[in-house]
Amino acid sequence: MNFSGVPESEASGYLKRTEKLKLRSTPKKCRIQRVTYLEPALPALLAVGVLGLILAWRRSAKGNRPVLLTISVAGTLALSMNVFAWLAALPLEIWYDHSPIPRESAEAIVVLAGTVHKETPNRPYTFAAPDTYERLQHAVWLYKNWKRVPILVCGGTFDEQEPFAEAMSRILMSEGGIPADSIWIEKRSRSTHENAVFGSEILRNHGISRVALVVEASSMTRAAASFRKAGIVVVPAAIRFIELDWKLTDVFPDWRAIALNGETLHEFVGLLWYSIRGWI
Repeated sequence: MNFSGVPESEASGYLKRTEKLKLRSTPKKCRIQRVTYLEPALPALLAVGVLGLILAWRRSAKGNRPVLLTISVAGTLALSMNVFAWLAALPLEIWYDHSPIPRESAEAIVVLAGTVHKETPNRPYTFAAPDTYERLQHAVWLYKNWKRVPILVCGGTFDEQEPFAEAMSRILMSEGGIPADSIWIEKRSRSTHENAVFGSEILRNHGISRVALVVEASSMTRAAASFRKAGIVVVPAAIRFIELDWKLTDVFPDWRAIALNGETLHEFVGLLWYSIRGWI
């Protein structure tokens, strides 16, 4: 690998991460490996809620049952379970291969921006949040281990600050060792729809009609459909599938599951909205 111009510490760190990736047969499970002192708070509070619900039912008269309270507690309990998050996302993710290597060929790799933290007074630069960073790392892995094809990063900005795609390209070069002439930047888009519209223009200008698209498995349906609508053939390169551990923790209340269910709901609402607008 050529890490010319990259600090030795960054190059060494990247090589170690790449070696770990090579050992994987499937993409990483969707788990945030972080424990806080508030970890037991959610199940404890839900346990109190369930106890209160049982007492409310026992003390209520027929025709005056605590139905709304039941819906509230039961809904919160379901949304906080990993098994529910897995089931909810299954209709979105079931179509995609868990293999890190795309099954078909492509002429370019496309990475869409997720979250990118903007500049602040005490941090005068932008940097990629974990979702965007993981997408970029997978694109680098594909470039190094699958096909050395151009990488298109898509992402604009909502204000006058640096476009997201610029921050993404820095990571590709500094951590991935990707040559600058192998990176194309689309910096006008502010949504998945605009990613596809403006990104497809750049691809067509380079004579590209078939790409490997890197996003989370739950986001792939809407993103791939948007690019197909723009006339681009999409080869899914999905990451971060929601999977179960098949342990008691799958039904134990967890704040991570609430976050995952929020992402899934976002995708279902997005699919409906994009269908209404004729964007997919």
